[in-house]
Amino acid sequence: MKKWMIIFTSIVLITIVSFGAWENNQKNKTIALTQSEIELVGLQFINDYVKNCNDENPTELLDWVDSNTRVTAKFKSELKRIIEDAYQVDSEIGLGFDPIFNAQDYPDEGFEIDSFDVKSGYLIVKGQKWTDFKLTMKLVNQQNHYLVDGCGVINIPKEKVIGN
Repeated sequence: MKKWMIIFTSIVLITIVSFGAWENNQKNKTIALTQSEIELVGLQFINDYVKNCNDENPTELLDWVDSNTRVTAKFKSELKRIIEDAYQVDSEIGLGFDPIFNAQDYPDEGFEIDSFDVKSGYLIVKGQKWTDFKLTMKLVNQQNHYLVDGCGVINIPKEKVIGN
């Protein structure tokens, strides 16, 4: 009876230890997949925006963002507020720069990853051929989907905004 109890206890302990190792391995895989997913969402958003801006008949900024499924509702409402406030101050010029690019000009060729902080969700992208042009983005997980919650001057704290 004692031998059987020792064998049973050993099997239980081995199972628990093995499960813990498997679970840690799965968490590490999830972090890597999550990082790739976040980076891809951010790059797709900003490069799609570049394509829209390069188009001969680009969609207006607010309309383009409103129809975009890669941004949060908070992003959409903050962008609208920024633009409306700017037009109240100066009804002819408005903001005077693109709030997504935080600049008047942008890298026509698009962007690539510069750096990413998986803990904070801040992604820095840089121009593919204009590598000095950098842009801060903020990505968040909403209902198991990563979305752009900030870019340029939209929902990005002043200390994280990169000036171009």
